[in-house]
Amino acid sequence: MLDRLTEDQRKVLMMWFFLLIFLIGLVVLIANNKIKKRVADEKDKTYVVVRDYSRYYTITNILDKYYTTIYNKNYESVIKMLDADYVKDNNITKDNLEDYIKTYDARTTYQGSLMCSKRLGKGYTSYYVSGEVVGANSYKIYDTKYYEVLLNENQVTFTVKEIDSNQFGGECHV
Repeated sequence: MLDRLTEDQRKVLMMWFFLLIFLIGLVVLIANNKIKKRVADEKDKTYVVVRDYSRYYTITNILDKYYTTIYNKNYESVIKMLDADYVKDNNITKDNLEDYIKTYDARTTYQGSLMCSKRLGKGYTSYYVSGEVVGANSYKIYDTKYYEVLLNENQVTFTVKEIDSNQFGGECHV
């Protein structure tokens, strides 16, 4: 059958054949990307334990900075660190901030114990952290606190929000 075709007809047939192969490859590539994205989206629906030490210490250092700023009574900076929705919903100002955050007489730091993360989108990650507020020099445990730290990796910024222990859930798969 191919023997009866002219040279021009064979060239046209070959072009159609290569076009068909190209289109099939393109469809397979698009389908593969959609499957990978769906699997990634399913994984990102739950919080997972943070096992990257670098990321763990980055987030605990953010909370240490938060407690240092509170201790220094730099309330304008504390408000900038807090989640904007949390500030807005509670009408927090530098004058009433002490009603929403607990202050301590001694200098304190934060020692995180369990940290969970969840990707929210490109460059945004939410971290749930449970840990103790301890004295910087006395190692006295003052309180157990739970926080959500939202890290914006695009702009290298963060926000902090205290959360209820029930919201944290005590484990990472919430």
